[in-house]
Amino acid sequence: MLYSNNRGDKMANIRDVAKASGHSVSTVSRVLNQKGYVSEQTKSEILSAMEKLNYHRNDLARALSLGKSYRIGVILPYINHPYFQKLADAIAEKALMENYQVTLLPTNYDSKYEMKYLDMLKHRAFDGLIFTSRAISFSQIIKYRSFGGLVCCEDTFDYPLSCAFTDRKKSFGNVLKILKDAGYSHIGLTVSRSEVVSQSAKLTTQSYESVFGHAIPEGMLYRDAKNMYDGITAAGKLVENDPDLEVIFANGDQIAAGALKKLEEINHQALVIGQENLSSSFLLDFSTVDHRLDSIGETAFDLLFEDKIIKKEIPSRFIVRGELSEIIPNEDEDPLDKIIDK
Repeated sequence: MLYSNNRGDKMANIRDVAKASGHSVSTVSRVLNQKGYVSEQTKSEILSAMEKLNYHRNDLARALSLGKSYRIGVILPYINHPYFQKLADAIAEKALMENYQVTLLPTNYDSKYEMKYLDMLKHRAFDGLIFTSRAISFSQIIKYRSFGGLVCCEDTFDYPLSCAFTDRKKSFGNVLKILKDAGYSHIGLTVSRSEVVSQSAKLTTQSYESVFGHAIPEGMLYRDAKNMYDGITAAGKLVENDPDLEVIFANGDQIAAGALKKLEEINHQALVIGQENLSSSFLLDFSTVDHRLDSIGETAFDLLFEDKIIKKEIPSRFIVRGELSEIIPNEDEDPLDKIIDK
């Protein structure tokens, strides 16, 4: 194991420290790895020798010798998107508790980057990878299972891949059924990508068809909604396509916030429902579907180190706020709402 010092290009190793300190290589190793008993005097002599040699442990070499890097990669399409930020925060917090480092690996849904990160796993740069979303197929991911932990934050169905997920078809269907039972029929939906490539978008449209008995009219589905500004545009388009629009069910709270802003500007009365229970939904008092990203992230980290394939479903919550709370009961009130109510 090599270490740098202050003597030009020459690299010091553990034997140099042993020789300089007058102790054995095994004793120096125990001090470095903080394992086994070493007297305080001996430890002091070894640390002094390390300082004189400007001795720095090569963590990469150590990882190779241990077979673990204590690093994981989190593959996500966008770093600045609230959904993925919340998920990554949960993973990072759990990783910190377990002394793991987290590297965020953005892709912009470009498959070549996802394959690049899988190759990094193959070459032991990470102990495991968590896919928060993906462009490549499950079949491509499975080929790398022998190189480290692999977990997806979506249902992997019959594929031999561990996952922590929420049943989005169930949660979407629940919201749409509540709206239908309450008498709403003019409903617009927003999704982040085409249902051809996005599982979430596909489940959204399938849920609508299952509840209402027909496919959503083309003009009532706004695709490519990723931020607040897209929400503003989406609301304008949906009202233009259906002047009797009653509800916008958005694919995120930021998108819902943008839609609400546009509806207020054009003085159009309609409910807005978001997703992920971000602070914006509480502050602007609109309903939201909480897919429990904190629990999904924590569970995904834990599953990385399981020897067997585990598929863990995390139940979602529908948090009813605003005008909708006057029509239907709120069975999943958020703790923050309860505090404010008191």
